[in-house]
Amino acid sequence: MPSGMFQQTFQGAILSSVSNILAQFIYTYKEKVPFSLNPAQTLKFALFSVVSSPPNIVWQTFLETQFPTNVPVSPAPFGNANGKPKPHKGPETRVSKTNVLIKFILDQTFGAVINTLMFLVFMGYANAPTTGKETPWNSIQREIDNKFYPMIMDGYKVWPLFSLASFLWIPVDKRIVAGCLVGIGWGIYLSLMVDA
Repeated sequence: MPSGMFQQTFQGAILSSVSNILAQFIYTYKEKVPFSLNPAQTLKFALFSVVSSPPNIVWQTFLETQFPTNVPVSPAPFGNANGKPKPHKGPETRVSKTNVLIKFILDQTFGAVINTLMFLVFMGYANAPTTGKETPWNSIQREIDNKFYPMIMDGYKVWPLFSLASFLWIPVDKRIVAGCLVGIGWGIYLSLMVDA
């Protein structure tokens, strides 16, 4: 794993753990019961972040490589108004609204579906009962049936705005960590969904 990917994955795991601990605290506060940390649940969220961050890093890199936000601008052929060549400052770029729109649509459709399914499959398997007739696949199917649509719809209340802002202003190598910071609130929601 390249060092940048390792660092982003590690930061994501820490932030995911923090969001789960906060969710456990919120849950006990709402239920008016004493707080008791469930380290197994926190570990599952950290492990999910370790598993899901590298594919998301690759996904964000792919989107930026194929559809860069900033594209080169062709230099003016005749220099400035008095006919003298313009001083060379390096390549000029402009924001490609088309590329940002393509990335946004791909991320909010394909990316959202894959990420939601990854989460539900992972948590369905991790939380499957170890005794009885139910298999982990039954648990996964139940998670998908019960939670996929609500999670997608709730995700559309949070992620489109962040996605658009990240494509416009956040460098690709910082998007996962920025997403994890925003994701603290989302992680609390996910943690509470797992308990639901």
